[in-house]
Amino acid sequence: MKPLFKLREFAWVIVSELEDVLYPYRVDVDKPLWEETEQSVDDLAYLKAQNNANNDRIERLQSEMLYVTSKINDINS
Repeated sequence: MKPLFKLREFAWVIVSELEDVLYPYRVDVDKPLWEETEQSVDDLAYLKAQNNANNDRIERLQSEMLYVTSKINDINS
């Protein structure tokens, strides 16, 4: 399976380069997208953002549950 993966990876690189030539949406083309390095992520800020997003989802679900239970009570009475 390793040679097949290498072949697919090579095809992906060729298609990526062709895409950069045909669709030049980037102005600062120093190196291709697949060669760029990742930027560092602040772990604490990331965890805080995830925590806030989870809290927002929980609050929304709780309000929806309260709404549904009130509608069920209205239907039953």
